[in-house]
Amino acid sequence: MKAAAALARSGLAAAAVALAAARATAATGVVFDDRNGDGIQEPGEPGLAAVQVSNGIDVTRTDEGGRYSIPDWPGATIFVIKPRGWRTQAAADNVPRFHSLPSAGPHAEFPMHRSDEPDTLRALILTDPQPSSPTEVGYLSRGLVGRLGKPADIAFGVTLGDVVYDRPDLFGAVNAVLAQVGVPWYSLPGNHDLALGTPNEAAAVASFESVYGPSTYAFHAGPALFVALDDVRPLGGPRFVGGLLPGQFQFLSNLLRVTPVDEWVVLMMHIPLFSPDPSGVEAFRTPDRLRLFDLLKGRQRLLILSGHTHYQRHVMHGPDDGWTGEKPLHEYNVAAACGGFWGGPSDTDGIPVSTMWDGTPPGYAILGFEGDRVSLDYVPARLPADDQISVHAPDVVAPRQGYVSFYANVFNGHDGWSVEARVDDRAWNAVRRVLGWDPGYAADFLAQDSSARPSLNPRLPDPVICYHLWRGLLPADLPVGGHTLHVRATDPGGHIFTADRPFAIVKP
Repeated sequence: MKAAAALARSGLAAAAVALAAARATAATGVVFDDRNGDGIQEPGEPGLAAVQVSNGIDVTRTDEGGRYSIPDWPGATIFVIKPRGWRTQAAADNVPRFHSLPSAGPHAEFPMHRSDEPDTLRALILTDPQPSSPTEVGYLSRGLVGRLGKPADIAFGVTLGDVVYDRPDLFGAVNAVLAQVGVPWYSLPGNHDLALGTPNEAAAVASFESVYGPSTYAFHAGPALFVALDDVRPLGGPRFVGGLLPGQFQFLSNLLRVTPVDEWVVLMMHIPLFSPDPSGVEAFRTPDRLRLFDLLKGRQRLLILSGHTHYQRHVMHGPDDGWTGEKPLHEYNVAAACGGFWGGPSDTDGIPVSTMWDGTPPGYAILGFEGDRVSLDYVPARLPADDQISVHAPDVVAPRQGYVSFYANVFNGHDGWSVEARVDDRAWNAVRRVLGWDPGYAADFLAQDSSARPSLNPRLPDPVICYHLWRGLLPADLPVGGHTLHVRATDPGGHIFTADRPFAIVKP
């Protein structure tokens, strides 16, 4: 036994020596002000001091001349963590090139360009565009990006995974569509961007990283540090689970150590930290979530953005989830750009309505910073921006019939919203948030089963619990005739959204 223990200790020691030797190799380079934009440091183009550079685990800063040295090893990718007020080079498709290329060897230079970044910042957050064909890339172009145009106040865009639907050959086509927005566009991988047939992490993410660079990275923009975390852990075959690798924890720990505590930290990932399944099936490894929360404790300015679920939900993590901060930790699980998997009947433009299984229409989010205020607005891609409520109520009701329900699906709603309703010009009354299917969506879903011929498009997916559904009762004393149900919803920032629904009281 003693001999075995000694052998084990010697093996561990040898491994430690080997690791130390591997890390003794250094990658070097410079970060500089590329004033003429040619990507080459020339006289008159000074190095930039105190810029963070990483190898995916360690984080170092450039010296006064913009030079850095950081441990290197086979397979490591060196990348610059964009500082505030600067931007990295980008390809023609607006994908930022913030990382070294394999051909660069152990020396990589990072040209930077000045970019005004005030405290007021707006970013476009997209998740799960997920096309499985060139036709669906066209839906993304016509149904979302073409309607978005080139907003002047957007600093950058991010896709929170599932850029494609098991079609890495479509990465370039999606990038070309998103480039039309005219801003730098970051991406991180989802399960449908990986080769899940292997449990080998590097092999699974290789095709994604060949296009976008490292799948875990960070950048500063405006008042915030944005951290992209590849949280899809392949298990072999089609299986996967949410979680983080030891090196990702080390990277985040090293990064937070050099990030001021009053700077906003926005974590971006594909798989949410909560369980999307009401049955409680673990989607993100509990030990990893608890370890992540432990790294984040002590910080007040935190936000988590996630995708994957194809519904919309705001989760305020608290003690029951293992978060022990002074205030709840807000996770915004953003609705999918492809909605319900590009399914359902086509609209007047020939694009599937693609309503999500919680009744939310496909769209995108706008993250805004203004002073100490953070806003999280949802924009239905094919509706007016202020069209935020779907109301379901009967068309006709018999006189003096009580307990007749109506439902308001407030797409971006959560406990921080207030929702009220009234009929005609009566007094406003608060309505109660409930958990259940959106009955309007359920009706559309069931209507598929009554069609004489199946649709050419994929079916609308089965309904799931909607976490932003409010239920009220129609008054029982309404006179015979036409009436209007009015619903108004007020978000935490005081913005008011309204929706109306006509109905009638009719004698049987």
